[in-house]
Amino acid sequence: MKWLLVISLCLSCSVSAHSLSTAFMQLHNTEAGLSARLELSIADLQQALNWPADQDIRWSDIQKNKTQIFSYLQQHLYVKSKQNNRCVLETEANAWTAVEKNQTYYLSLPLVSTCNAQQSSLHYQLFSELHDHKLLVSWQDKQWVVSHQSPALDLTKVAP
Repeated sequence: MKWLLVISLCLSCSVSAHSLSTAFMQLHNTEAGLSARLELSIADLQQALNWPADQDIRWSDIQKNKTQIFSYLQQHLYVKSKQNNRCVLETEANAWTAVEKNQTYYLSLPLVSTCNAQQSSLHYQLFSELHDHKLLVSWQDKQWVVSHQSPALDLTKVAP
């Protein structure tokens, strides 16, 4: 009985010590194109951008590294039109905020593109060094998962 208790304690500690890497995106189609809100774990950003792991990230660190963060996003997140043209994603860095979800802090940023969401595909390859990372996309009252195994979401096929 004691061994069972010890084993269950060990297993519960190892499970709770590992948290899955998840980002969130809410997509909207507007008259001007695509509008989105992207929420990225600040801890994931810290690891992906090689910021010192032994220190807490402050809002001033996010502000100081806006250019690096946005450059990383542009390299690993994009939208392609039906004609296979890469659409520009833009953000207003002064509209970035920090939000807390499930005891984790996220960088929340608005994104806009002139691509029509219903005629586009979303390509997401952030945090490739985190093998379990996934993006949960909310669009048209449904949710999809984008991961390293399936890094693109064809919005033309999931449109109503």
